Amino acid sequence: MTTKSSGFSLVELLVVVAIIGILSATGMVVYSGYVSSAKRTSAENTLQQISLAQSEQFANAGSYFKTHDANTCVPNDPIADPRPDGNGSNSLIEFNLFDNDLIINREGNYGFCIAGESSSDYTVITREFSGGTPASCILSITKRGGIQKSDDC
Repeated sequence: MTTKSSGFSLVELLVVVAIIGILSATGMVVYSGYVSSAKRTSAENTLQQISLAQSEQFANAGSYFKTHDANTCVPNDPIADPRPDGNGSNSLIEFNLFDNDLIINREGNYGFCIAGESSSDYTVITREFSGGTPASCILSITKRGGIQKSDDC
């Protein structure tokens, strides 16, 4: 006696669902890494833009712009530094170096500040934030150029 199958068995459907679940979980991990890498690259590009703006600032005013008069600084959370009337370091950088143009991506999760004890030197520091909490990835660039990365980047 032969029977005609009119569809898939429950076991076959469960196997297919399990395979799709494994593939989607793997895809999410890869996508998350891609997004994180893209945000870090955007922060590095912004560091270089700020460094170029600092060169123009020095040529025009004879000194570099700083958000902090010290060897180091702690960037503000970009989400807590709203535009256009924010008083955080991101807004101060945009106002003073970029004629208040929005060049720092607030959704990129990186806050920026500029430190320096003298008028002839500076260090631009950026730190990653995750949900308002500072993460361990810190990038910096000095007057001499070259982006420095912490070990956690």
